[in-house]
Amino acid sequence: MPSSQALRVLVADDDPLQLRLAARVLRSLGHSGALATHGRMALDLLGRQAFDLLLDLRMPELDGLDTLVRLRQAGHRLPVVMVSGDDLGANWAHYRDAGADAYLVKPLDVDALSVLLRRWVG
Repeated sequence: MPSSQALRVLVADDDPLQLRLAARVLRSLGHSGALATHGRMALDLLGRQAFDLLLDLRMPELDGLDTLVRLRQAGHRLPVVMVSGDDLGANWAHYRDAGADAYLVKPLDVDALSVLLRRWVG
């Protein structure tokens, strides 16, 4: 984690509206980052750039859980927040067991996201 207050966050989702919302929220909280429209793009970006956190939303080509598994298998230890419109109880155990650090339910709750981001600010 960086010692400054700003995180570099990679947000992955196939919904342009959700990507814009997440990017706007992160900027309003003083964080920066990049956007990916699918899991393969997220993994490619993670292979080329340093990020402090992956905010992973539902994606095509390679879904969030598969992306998380590949990320952990490749040795990446950055925090991962899974974001889904699905019921928390139904999926959290799978995400947690695969290495997720937190889970948020859509629509994205700005206050909950802010609290989680403060956990990882150094």
